[in-house]
Amino acid sequence: MGVLLIVVLALLLWGVPEYGRYQVRANASNEIQVNELRIQQTEQLVQVEKQKAQIRIVDAEGIAKSQQIINATLTDRYLQHEAIQSQMTMANSPNHTTIYIPSGNNGIPLVKTVDETPVAASKEK
Repeated sequence: MGVLLIVVLALLLWGVPEYGRYQVRANASNEIQVNELRIQQTEQLVQVEKQKAQIRIVDAEGIAKSQQIINATLTDRYLQHEAIQSQMTMANSPNHTTIYIPSGNNGIPLVKTVDETPVAASKEK
């Protein structure tokens, strides 16, 4: 019985270093696989961010094009129409406290900026 115990202990002692080397190799292999997964995940995140940037560029191009269309068709007469419609809506509102003072021809609201340079020049003379 004692000999058997000595043999088992000897096998365990000689097997432990071998097991230790195996575990080190297994850990290194696992670390390599984990790093490869991290690299793949990072590459995917980079792709996602590139796609998000492309979406923002397309959105910006769409906004720029719509602004060009609006600027091409936006006239002083249309702005006056919108101002009058807004005044009519507010006048019919029960909470309306804004006072409008007609300032343009026929009481039409002014939409265009008035150039004050000629007035200032005439005062100087």
